[in-house]
Amino acid sequence: MIEIEKIAKILEIFSLLTSSIQIEDLLKLIIDNATNVIAAEASSLLLFDDNKENLYFYIVTGEKRDEIHRYQYELKPGQGIAGWVAKYGSPLIVNNVDEDPRFYPDISKEIHFKTTNILCTPLLIDNEVIGVIELLNKIDGLFNEEDLLLLTAFSKQCSILIQQKKMFHQLKNKTEYLESELNTYKSHRKIIGESTILKEKIKMAEIVAGSDSTVLLQGDSGTGKELFAELIHNLSKRSSKPFVKVNCAAIPETLLESELFGYTKGAFTGAFKDTPGKFELANGGTIFLDEIGEIPITTQAKLLRFLESREIQKLGATTPVEVNVRIIAATNKDLPVEVAKKKFREDLYYRLTVFPIYIPPLKERAEDIPILANHFLEKYNKELNKKISSISDEAMNILKDYHWPGNIRELENIIERACVICDTDTIEPQHIILNAKADIFSVPLDNVVPLKDAINIFKKKYITNILSKNGWKQNEAARQLDIQRTYLSRLIKELDINKN
Repeated sequence: MIEIEKIAKILEIFSLLTSSIQIEDLLKLIIDNATNVIAAEASSLLLFDDNKENLYFYIVTGEKRDEIHRYQYELKPGQGIAGWVAKYGSPLIVNNVDEDPRFYPDISKEIHFKTTNILCTPLLIDNEVIGVIELLNKIDGLFNEEDLLLLTAFSKQCSILIQQKKMFHQLKNKTEYLESELNTYKSHRKIIGESTILKEKIKMAEIVAGSDSTVLLQGDSGTGKELFAELIHNLSKRSSKPFVKVNCAAIPETLLESELFGYTKGAFTGAFKDTPGKFELANGGTIFLDEIGEIPITTQAKLLRFLESREIQKLGATTPVEVNVRIIAATNKDLPVEVAKKKFREDLYYRLTVFPIYIPPLKERAEDIPILANHFLEKYNKELNKKISSISDEAMNILKDYHWPGNIRELENIIERACVICDTDTIEPQHIILNAKADIFSVPLDNVVPLKDAINIFKKKYITNILSKNGWKQNEAARQLDIQRTYLSRLIKELDINKN
């Protein structure tokens, strides 16, 4: 029979599950108690990585814990006693490891730790193994069934906590995403300009906003198609619902379908849970499909099906799901030409062009250049903590005479550079660098630029160059930069890096 003191210790841990103690601290407390109650020399909690390819040591006790963490040892499923338990989901008592072929001695040898016996149990969530707990070297002899019963109880506590931790992070990520999107479409970014042609396009956007019709925004890169999409959404009856943006060109072809439509648990390797796609996240609101001309033919068929049935089908699912979403698409490609080349479905093209709006390039609305330039001057005065009062007539004439292949985005970048370089109260011609490929560090070094600004300029230029060389494929760019893909995405956002 299990001693009363041991039962009390388990109940004590259970009572802490609803406390304010951090989950990581609770897990460490559970492992410490399991080790002490069962009287083992050392212990480990190992978890599967995101791809479920390796087990890593999450918590380690005993005199060799620092060595384990320092060298970041990992096990493959089936490797060693812990790997075997993780692979098959069954607990294991091995009281003589030297006689068990499943024992993996390499780590023990490397850290100079003599392992004699092992007790190991799986960590389970919804009958799925997420990791294991192992106890090494029982102090007073051999592990027994009572020890196994106790460790199983501790393992269940750990599984509950780990599940809570995962749910918390999922909720946190979703909340941050929704807050970000909310801030975007609640900010009501204005379309700047007073030209006749721009006012005509705004009027068209205002008219179509009152309907649920699909809108196709056409125009060169940098003309402000995203701003028009936001305007239509904000003026629509869906304005209180999500506005979800998807850059179709930035998502690898192999991931685009799952990103748009979601997937079910087990749909592919690494699909550990049902995950909603962008269409589900946008339910009730609007989805903005930027660079829609980059969608592969296979995904085009799925998109066409949605437009015809208003249903999506997740990867791995057997039944479709109905979603209430309005589509606003945008492209800088000539889609009829793409249709003729068999690169874009003709039936999808006609479904998208219910209400097409052509967004004019900056060269067709030259009278808006001074308004836009002064708007960006005000913006970067605030961001760079500058006090530049004006743009000289000579500098403004240079801007007016330029042909603007990069449109409004290029104008913004030029004004930002000018603000960084300018050390007076007026932007002059020498501060205007028109060539997008010009080396911004070719300016005289006696121009005083704050170090932080100079570093950010270099980072922006360098990252943009790497992205451009890789066709704006972030995974490959992150690999070349030797940084995480998520960190690259954050830098792109922080530095306002855009594909021109």
